[in-house]
Amino acid sequence: MKKRKTVKKRYVIALVIVIAGLITLWRILNAPVPTYQTLIVRPGDLQQSVLATGKLDALRKVDVGAQVSGQLKTLSVAIGDKVKKDQLLGVIDPEQAENQIKEVEATLMELRAQRQQAEAELKLARVTYSRQQRLAQTQAVSQQDLDTAATEMAVKQAQIGTIDAQIKRNQASLDTAKTNLDYTRIVAPMAGEVTQITTLQGQTVIAAQQAPNILTLADMSTMLVKAQVSEADVIHLKPGQKAWFTVLGDPLTRYEGQIKDVLPTPEKVNDAIFYYARF
Repeated sequence: MKKRKTVKKRYVIALVIVIAGLITLWRILNAPVPTYQTLIVRPGDLQQSVLATGKLDALRKVDVGAQVSGQLKTLSVAIGDKVKKDQLLGVIDPEQAENQIKEVEATLMELRAQRQQAEAELKLARVTYSRQQRLAQTQAVSQQDLDTAATEMAVKQAQIGTIDAQIKRNQASLDTAKTNLDYTRIVAPMAGEVTQITTLQGQTVIAAQQAPNILTLADMSTMLVKAQVSEADVIHLKPGQKAWFTVLGDPLTRYEGQIKDVLPTPEKVNDAIFYYARF
């Protein structure tokens, strides 16, 4: 009886194994046939990208300053205004420059009058010297009188030379004063957009050592990206390579360009070395 139960148990185990094998075989036979895509191997380029953050700025930007001191009397533009080349941007109080011109012109008038007087005195000295020469031939005057007349003529000639030098120096001062008057008119050195105003109307500018900045103009038609590149990545960059960037406000639009240059001077930020690539 015990032997019969053992044989029956073996048959059950064998049946289970057979059924499991049949199920496995069925799954294998009915499994989907894998499809393979074949491609022709061709040589190609591998692309290595360098990611960096940077700042977008105008390629051409200029600080417009004042070359003379005085109060900014008028300021004709505001931030965001578009201006043309040579357009009037503001005026520094011209009163000081105008007074300087008047003062130098008065000095020149006085010097020219002195020169006319000196010319008349020189003419008289020449006549006197000629007369003394004729009288000396007849010994009507002494040699000392003749020498005195000659000296007087030379002195008058020298006075005219001195006055001419003063006229020349004051003429240069007049030209400078007129130039300073022109400098009171602040004009745009190029066409562009006002991006910053440093000096407000009514403020006083002092141009003693360097031209104080009044506003900043930028040509927004051509932009420049200054990207901060790590020391490890900068070796992969060179001028002429393709580059592109996106902005936070429009991350889906790519703006393409070419690397213009890589600035040779590094910058240390939080113990890390960075270089600046511009494109």
